[in-house]
Amino acid sequence: MAGESAHFGDRAVVIGGSMTGMMVARVLVDHFARVTVLERDEIASGPEPRRYTPQGNHYHALLVGGQRVLEDLYPGFTRRLEERGAVAVASGHDTAGYGPPGIGEASKGSEEPARDTGLRFYNQSRALLEDNLRHFHRTQEAITDRSPATARRLLSEDGRVCGVEIESDGETERLEADLVVDAGGRAAQSPRWLESMGCSTPEETTIGVDFAYSSALFRLPADLGIREKLATFGGPPPTYPNAAISGAIEDGQWVVSLAGRFGDYPPGDEEGFLAFAKALPTPVLYERLKHAERVGPIHRFRFPTSVHRRYERLRDFPSGLIVIGDAICSVNPAYGQGMSACALQVRALSDLLAQRSANGSGLDDLAPEFFARTAEVIVTPWTLAANMDLAYPKTVGERPADMAEGARYFGELAALSAEDEQVGLLLAEVFQLVRPLSVLMEEPLLGRVMRRLEAKAGPAQPVANPDTQKEQR
Repeated sequence: MAGESAHFGDRAVVIGGSMTGMMVARVLVDHFARVTVLERDEIASGPEPRRYTPQGNHYHALLVGGQRVLEDLYPGFTRRLEERGAVAVASGHDTAGYGPPGIGEASKGSEEPARDTGLRFYNQSRALLEDNLRHFHRTQEAITDRSPATARRLLSEDGRVCGVEIESDGETERLEADLVVDAGGRAAQSPRWLESMGCSTPEETTIGVDFAYSSALFRLPADLGIREKLATFGGPPPTYPNAAISGAIEDGQWVVSLAGRFGDYPPGDEEGFLAFAKALPTPVLYERLKHAERVGPIHRFRFPTSVHRRYERLRDFPSGLIVIGDAICSVNPAYGQGMSACALQVRALSDLLAQRSANGSGLDDLAPEFFARTAEVIVTPWTLAANMDLAYPKTVGERPADMAEGARYFGELAALSAEDEQVGLLLAEVFQLVRPLSVLMEEPLLGRVMRRLEAKAGPAQPVANPDTQKEQR
């Protein structure tokens, strides 16, 4: 039973009580007698947005890769999520993409259903998703939540982290621990704390995406005849930097998120919101919103840079500490990968601890092994997001030398996926973070795509597999 096994020690402390922090606590409770979660927000008793989750009011989907991790950690999680109003979406069948006329605009009024990939994911508000997870989190008796509580510094002895100093209700307290996990998100303080301990800090790869959202909840008239449950509106880069997404969520509502880049940000007033929607490459969303009732305020959120901290390259990382989630890698939220990418890191931690517990190993050198596994997990969401963002000339970041060849390859792969159902499923699995990006560059698929490219434009250079490709610095 969770909490009864204390193979790795008496107590673990998790910094951060959002989605990632709660998942981490669930994993740790199988290996430590007690787990304490520190969260600087006040935790509500029901589904409400949190102050320190500024993106929480925008569109959130739980991708299949993350959904499977949550279901493994909390059996019955997705069933209860759907019972509470989350909307199940059949990838392909219940989704649509609207673009400029003649460039991928989804047909309207067609009775022919889109191809169903067999993959199911969920639309819901971030507040409902997080509250659903918190319900399961609270069933773990060995987990203690400290809220509001802020981690101020790490405690260390002989180069090993042995706890954390916290501030709660105006009081300072020392909290000793056998393991500290920093799941504090983009604002995680581990780099600063490492520096204060005389340790090396991780290299950072950054991509200046200069991206911003404006989002609001709407009720759409039933007589609009909308077939899909999730729709995107925009056009291919680099011509069309602005876009939107709308998804059906709980309580019969639709969340609509407008997205802009490079200073052309969607406004926060209703007139400006509608004007931005009208200026998109397709009129479909605007025509829907003209008939819709807005039922909540317009929330804005800006995301200036994607950041990848290269902890796996450090050689003097202290024992007793690991870093996880957005604290390692935070990608542009436009692609909906963030929560699922964090969940996959949690699964890597779970597998590693289970292996060490089985073979009697301790916590020594846990961090280097974990960071190496995490680097493998991160390569797919980071590469997918980076390549899409770097297609815009104004995006700031080093571009791979083979970027043009890669764009040709994936363009042809997308064309092939429209003809071949199995290729379409494989592509969907990669974007749903079920399978790694590397499977799209393996034989026999690689050869099929390359032969198509050669038939169209002469011999093309092979695309580097992301598992072996020199990563961006």
